[in-house]
Amino acid sequence: MDSLYQDIARLLDAGTPFALGTVIHTAGSTPQKAGARALFLPGGQILGTLGGGCMEAEARRRGLQLVQGGPSELLELHLDDDFGWDDGLICGGTASIFLQPRPDGQAEVFQAVLALRERRGRGVLALAATGDPSVVGRCCLVLSGETVGELGDPTLQAAVEETARGLLLEGREEPRRMTLKESGATVYFEPLLPKPVCFIAGAGHIGAALCHYAARVGFEVAIVDDRPSLCNAERLPDATHVLAADIVQTVRDWPKTPDTYFVIVTRGHRHDAVVLREVVNAPVAYLGMIGSKRKILTIFDEFAAEGLATPEELARIHAPIGLDIGALSVEEIALCIAAELVLVRRKGVEDGPRHRDCPGGGGVPADGDAEAAPSVRLRDRDASGRPLAESLPRGPRAGRSGPSQP
Repeated sequence: MDSLYQDIARLLDAGTPFALGTVIHTAGSTPQKAGARALFLPGGQILGTLGGGCMEAEARRRGLQLVQGGPSELLELHLDDDFGWDDGLICGGTASIFLQPRPDGQAEVFQAVLALRERRGRGVLALAATGDPSVVGRCCLVLSGETVGELGDPTLQAAVEETARGLLLEGREEPRRMTLKESGATVYFEPLLPKPVCFIAGAGHIGAALCHYAARVGFEVAIVDDRPSLCNAERLPDATHVLAADIVQTVRDWPKTPDTYFVIVTRGHRHDAVVLREVVNAPVAYLGMIGSKRKILTIFDEFAAEGLATPEELARIHAPIGLDIGALSVEEIALCIAAELVLVRRKGVEDGPRHRDCPGGGGVPADGDAEAAPSVRLRDRDASGRPLAESLPRGPRAGRSGPSQP
């Protein structure tokens, strides 16, 4: 998605005509979810995707009509037998796609989004999808202390900023479509949070394979190993940070935040245990260690006997690591670890969302009223303000199996 923001900024700067399509809400089964974007260029080229098939084809047809200008349009698609396309895509869900011509006058907003991503900041991109014609299609970027961009209506602007800052405090990634009662406008809110960091201790076969998968599913990857022959940019092209250094010291010095996912896959039992000592008490989003059940129990008994970790801290360690998909090969093991990272990121806990009535585990329904955001803020607080035991994901259930260290 970052590359698409770069494309928008580049095309605006170059004066190139284009139309922008954004999925602002879905219900049921759809090829893509809220937040998906596509740029439609003269000649039919598409950058990004809305999911392909009939959904993207209809959006593309209408989007190309807007390349040369025209009013924005909110496209409501029902992906069922009556959709009228004979391509086999009968999902049964519904999707709302906001189509708009080139957003002239809003280049500063997209430049600000890129700058926000570069500094790993937090903000909410807000887009007016319905309401007074003078505000429809206008967007702004709401930060904790300032706002970039104007919606053209002071009442709407104030309501959007209050709601967006409530969502920032909530700390969830899921976009939401909300109706603001003050103006009756429908606004699409997209939280822009720092890309989570997957820190991999160990650049052996599994660490290298996980580096690739984790980067592909949206993590910024840092990987460390004290063997330069294994830990180098040529072998690990997907990593953002390749650290050929002492593993324990590097893990000790690395920032441990609720946005960090630690994976321990070093070259052996004792190395893993020493690395785990540096992280076991840290407020990280995820902590996983590879190994057999016997190895894990041995390490856990040792930590408990030395008073290094509480039972609750040990219980949150994902060990055996990864989802149990019957993985055998190196690639399969790395894949099952990456899948578990995504599960924790998207749902928070293994057994499902913290708030089961809200898609993706967020506290505000994806199609809820704006008033829901402040109430959730009061009820659950953001992760940094909660007690540690409440802000960290739960560990694996007893008896769950996973891959052993090869």
